[in-house]
Amino acid sequence: MNYLKTFLPYIFGNKKGKSLEFSLPDRALWSTLSLEEQLTFHTLAHDLDSFVSTLDFKTLPKKDIFHLLNFLPFLKQSLKQKLETQFAEELLLFHEALNANALSKKSVQELLNFKTEKMAVFAFLHRDRTRPGVLAVRKRDGTFMAKGDGSVWSIPILGLSSRGLSFNHSNGCTPMGVYTLDSVMPEPNKPYEFGKYRRLIVNFIPGLESTLNHYLPETHHSLLWWKQSVVGREMGRSLLRIHGTGRTNRNFFTPYYPFVPTSGCLATNEASVLGLKEYHDQRLLLDVLMKASGLEPSYENESKIHGLLYVVEFDDSLTSLYF
Repeated sequence: MNYLKTFLPYIFGNKKGKSLEFSLPDRALWSTLSLEEQLTFHTLAHDLDSFVSTLDFKTLPKKDIFHLLNFLPFLKQSLKQKLETQFAEELLLFHEALNANALSKKSVQELLNFKTEKMAVFAFLHRDRTRPGVLAVRKRDGTFMAKGDGSVWSIPILGLSSRGLSFNHSNGCTPMGVYTLDSVMPEPNKPYEFGKYRRLIVNFIPGLESTLNHYLPETHHSLLWWKQSVVGREMGRSLLRIHGTGRTNRNFFTPYYPFVPTSGCLATNEASVLGLKEYHDQRLLLDVLMKASGLEPSYENESKIHGLLYVVEFDDSLTSLYF
């Protein structure tokens, strides 16, 4: 029930996760909601089995199949077995993505060494997404962007859902996987939500798994981590971005302070800490990506940023890796 307790406050605009003492909305309105929301309400109304039995499994869109798989634990055994048989292929992918482990040092090193002739961004996140990770940038020639002292250039990054949801839910944490970076939004028109600078557009790689394997070393083809992005794509997740925020985290005790979690995007730090220090990491990132692409850092060239994004979970120290 953790998913239901976390998800429902957001349907009703209660983003602080307060008490769930409320009455369900008029059933006449349920049909106007997404299948995910309908499944949630029917579970709370204790008639999920009846509702799922009315669905036409043969015409169910792919994204709804994966949302339905999230609710398997709440179904009676006979209906659960029927769904598992009907959607065996989807269930296999779903379970593989759920069971994906954080990458080992060896696997991460293989990924770093794999050349694609594209500019690539690596977001190294912790298994515990409440802890900020690290973002580094590799140029098209395979070398990493460096600081003046020769060390690898990096900024902290957060891949945490503000709703406490895992990758397999709408607005859940950023799924592990491979993505394309496709320019920036036309303008920084929502500074409170997304910060002072233009946000980077992150897209799922379309096509079959074999298409995605083109961007992975052969040793990773049999691994499970990147299948999270496949499930996210099939579930209809969209509008993934890398962006800052104008919001302020006033809770010094959060493990991700001064970051602010998002609705599924990767967050850069644009905080002002006690009025003493300001961070402009989104600005730094945009400039570094232009340099890594062989472009002069300018507002006009931001739209020319294109490359790959690798989102991985890695709990070891980056100092153990060779860049």
